[in-house]
Amino acid sequence: MELESKKPSGVTAFFFRGVVTLLPVVLTLVVFGLLFQMVNRYVTGPINAAIYWSLEGNALGWKALEVLGIDPLSSEYLATELLPLDLQSLATTSPEGFQDRRFQEALSLHRHAHLGFLRDPDELALRAERLRDDVKQRVHPLIGVVLSLLLVLWLGWLVGGFVGRRFMQHVDRTMTLIPVVKSVYPYSKQLVQFFFEKKKIEFDKVVAVPYPTPGSWGLAFITNGSLRSLDRVTGKELVCVFLPTSPMPMTGYTMFVETALVLPLPITIDEAVRIVMTGGVLLPELERVPRELANAAAAGSASFPASEPRKDSA
Repeated sequence: MELESKKPSGVTAFFFRGVVTLLPVVLTLVVFGLLFQMVNRYVTGPINAAIYWSLEGNALGWKALEVLGIDPLSSEYLATELLPLDLQSLATTSPEGFQDRRFQEALSLHRHAHLGFLRDPDELALRAERLRDDVKQRVHPLIGVVLSLLLVLWLGWLVGGFVGRRFMQHVDRTMTLIPVVKSVYPYSKQLVQFFFEKKKIEFDKVVAVPYPTPGSWGLAFITNGSLRSLDRVTGKELVCVFLPTSPMPMTGYTMFVETALVLPLPITIDEAVRIVMTGGVLLPELERVPRELANAAAAGSASFPASEPRKDSA
């Protein structure tokens, strides 16, 4: 029985070749785009919002705006629809409109009554959107990115100290006590630590071990020697290996395998992790078996004659 793989030809071949060429670039851009949106929404955005509020929503911020050349009480930021009805009526009945002296005096008294430390744009009849646009022209939103980087550096420095470590231990304990959060937080932390921490789980080498049945081989990492009790009971030399599972290599099984059954593999830890994460799609080029050879091997195994039933001796 022969297994033949039909390769696409003509326009179909060009299409698939183009997809294979373009898709990695698109996926990379999508990943970075989603990462940028997440950082902008949950880190940079809130920091910028806090910065702009600190300039627009209190008396100290208004002093800083004066230095930047912005007067929130100027007529260009006046929102007439937010004024009390008596002030609106005074402006509309006057021939000079909003430039009428009596209206300006009444507006000044109205705003003075609401000029506390906190400044509410609605109570002061301000166009908050126009004021925010002018503030953004002088205080660029990129300042949020810079402050985000400084915040991350500061947190890294803080956690590196004794007080920071004790604080994070307290946070970890608290998160593991919350009913719903405790089922997500530990795994999220493991995932982040696996990809971003410099001090990852250190493996000695990549090996193959018979798993889950003899004749099947699973990728594993040698992590340590054996247990003295196991060696004594089994009478064999064992070695401790970690067998990761796809597609999350940080989870898996810890096994003690006989040393004679362990096959060292000439691939790096990173290459083994990629194999596990992709379910074998990404194989090292030097170790990749050509598809024709794989099909031939499958065809050869399919053509093996069935084994004859064993005849028991009389």
